[in-house]
Amino acid sequence: MNGYSPGHSLFKDLVDGWIPGPYQNIYPALAAFEVSASVSRMHRDQRPILRDFYILHENAIIYPVDDSLIQRTAHLTSQDGFVQLRGADLVFACIAQIEDAYLVTLDKGFRAVSDYVKVIDLNASRSSPEYRKMFDM
Repeated sequence: MNGYSPGHSLFKDLVDGWIPGPYQNIYPALAAFEVSASVSRMHRDQRPILRDFYILHENAIIYPVDDSLIQRTAHLTSQDGFVQLRGADLVFACIAQIEDAYLVTLDKGFRAVSDYVKVIDLNASRSSPEYRKMFDM
């Protein structure tokens, strides 16, 4: 579909209530910097993306990456699957696991933790909202 975005579609389904129940978007504090760097890289590569990419809104939680998180997730960082992740991906997966949250991604590397974390891989939804099958009631 021309102009279709799986991420936008999922967000719209949450906002519109197609996926039932309240929702929260959990962002590790470092995500603000990662998003900014990704947007800048896309602009350097002359690829289209909005400069104003907002992670702060009424359903967003900025999750502190601090000593408490390290202590609560220390047991995960040497577990199968988690040891295969790189950099900030490990932070995202650890938070998703301890908060029993969905991890929404286009990064196929998160398949490594799909036994421990509810991963919504949007790659299957690039042309239509296949992720909806996870929420069929």
